[in-house]
Amino acid sequence: MTDTHRGAFTTADAGEAAETLSRLIGRAQVRAPDHDSFEMTLSWVVVGPVMSRRAQVGRGSTVRMGVESPQAISVAQVSDGAMTVRTGGNRHRLGSDPYLMPQDRFTSSMEATDLSIVALDHDWVQDHAGELLQREDFRLRLTGTRPHHQVAADYWADAVGHLRQVLNDAEALTVPLIIAEAQRRVATALLCCFPNSFTDHALPEETATRLPGPVRRAVIYIDEHLGGPIDLAQLAAAARIPAHQLVIAFRQHLGTTPGGYLRTARLDAAHHQLLEADPSRGDTVAAIAYRCGFTNLARFTTEYRTQYGRTPTETLHS
Repeated sequence: MTDTHRGAFTTADAGEAAETLSRLIGRAQVRAPDHDSFEMTLSWVVVGPVMSRRAQVGRGSTVRMGVESPQAISVAQVSDGAMTVRTGGNRHRLGSDPYLMPQDRFTSSMEATDLSIVALDHDWVQDHAGELLQREDFRLRLTGTRPHHQVAADYWADAVGHLRQVLNDAEALTVPLIIAEAQRRVATALLCCFPNSFTDHALPEETATRLPGPVRRAVIYIDEHLGGPIDLAQLAAAARIPAHQLVIAFRQHLGTTPGGYLRTARLDAAHHQLLEADPSRGDTVAAIAYRCGFTNLARFTTEYRTQYGRTPTETLHS
């Protein structure tokens, strides 16, 4: 089961509310009036790079907050009450439409508010955008706060609704692929629905051989380090996802495991080198096998014969 972190609390203590908000949001200073009518309920679910959060400020209660440097990309919606965000010389009053929170310092105030927020790790969204564009050098810049149009707002709402359904389904949370797809869907919705630098680039044409970024990065790592020792931990680090997710992704997109792909890649490289080799120049099966990452010559011979129907020596002298 993918690690899931949940939390919830209700308090009539403004100081406790301020302390919890600061700890949850990061780099925040919170001021809330301390009087008998104050009430706040906060709940959150975090799965990997995605957080879903809800804050409810009671009637007669006000929470004011200043955030110096946001740690995530956050989209807020108010279903009841009022929330105001100030950044620079601009003032925005939030309502039921999704609002992309500022990426620079801002202050906000909530009065008798029911607020929902989806927060996404900036670097993770940037990596996702780079995968879609097939550009490793892509840098994400957010250039607006509102969806492009109503269709975009509706699409965002659908993606967020699906994400929250998954986050609240204990059985769905046991399936990494379901979680990953829900996360990617909401990241894609963010990129397509709000003004940002992603829309400045044309998507590459879809092809049957296109691979998602983590798998592509692992394959590139294999190709570049074919002759050396490679283990699953190294591939997962190169792919920038957990090892178990990489195994699932390889099965889904390549029909094999990372280890199976590595063996096939090494055999294929050895096969081509054997075909191009010249025994009269001193080329040997053992040297070629070693260059392609095989340290056990007998095992290499067995796997090669199984793959190509003849021994490496027969290929070398053919």
